[in-house]
Amino acid sequence: MTSFDLSRRGLILGAAGGAALLAAGRPHPLQAAAHATAPLPTFYDRMVGNLRVTTLLDGYFKLDQNLVTNLGDEQIAEGMKAAYLDPANPIPLAISTHVIRQGDQVSLIDAGAGGAFGPSAGRLLTSLESLGVAPEDVTRIVLTHMHPDHIGGLIGDNGPVFPNASLHVSETDHAFWTDETIASGAPESSQGFFALARAVSEAYTQRTEMFGDNTDLGGGLTTLAMPGHTPGHSGVRVSDGSDQLVIWGDSTALASLQFSHPDAGIAFDADGVQAAETRRRVLDMVVADKIAVAGTHLPFPGIGHVEEKDGAFAWVPEEWQHI
Repeated sequence: MTSFDLSRRGLILGAAGGAALLAAGRPHPLQAAAHATAPLPTFYDRMVGNLRVTTLLDGYFKLDQNLVTNLGDEQIAEGMKAAYLDPANPIPLAISTHVIRQGDQVSLIDAGAGGAFGPSAGRLLTSLESLGVAPEDVTRIVLTHMHPDHIGGLIGDNGPVFPNASLHVSETDHAFWTDETIASGAPESSQGFFALARAVSEAYTQRTEMFGDNTDLGGGLTTLAMPGHTPGHSGVRVSDGSDQLVIWGDSTALASLQFSHPDAGIAFDADGVQAAETRRRVLDMVVADKIAVAGTHLPFPGIGHVEEKDGAFAWVPEEWQHI
């Protein structure tokens, strides 16, 4: 199994223990504003062939700029100004999930933060309700990785939230986050991260299916290996006929910074070098093949295309599709 420098990742994994910090009444550096001042948009529909792909907004959080790696303060400020963001403030990030529907099959890509990121996130069930989709209607859940803002919505006070869904997770990611030896070597502040992953694994243990690199899951979904952010971080290719969309999870998360500076990372990257190499490979691929992409933390609804620009890349949001 791949190992990582857990001492370096004390801050990183500590963020994943957000639920524990909230329960203890202590604020967390990734916790969003305590009160949302206005209702958030909930969903965006588009078609991929005959597959209906719906982006759901689980909420948002604000990323401290000191969690951006491999990029200087001036470059961060320049990137934020270019995106019309105030460089004096944290970086706002959406948390999105995706629903793919065809016939009776309802697939969910990631499950949002649940209670792990405070009251400005965890809107997945409300968003599903706006689609007329109940938790028991979801037949399959595919995880890009096991960070808390992607798995927190899988469990609640009464156990698994989705009683009829199979859970599909990278064998590598699952092995890492549920490994007792690795967890025991992590800082105390990091234990909540591993505990959440284990709780999810236990809640869905009878319905969990592991996948490897580039696995055809059926129904138009194929996993794509995108390691680095986590050991088994994966994208999902959604395809029907010649039409396709790549959901890349957190491979590129900071729209204002990582397209123009692909080597820039986030403190949550398990292997920053590998994450940057993966990012460049994926960006090159979607540029060359003109593939539409969707990202968990890109500005909602986070669907668009990538173009080459000045030796790096540029994000081109998709025009709103009225379907």
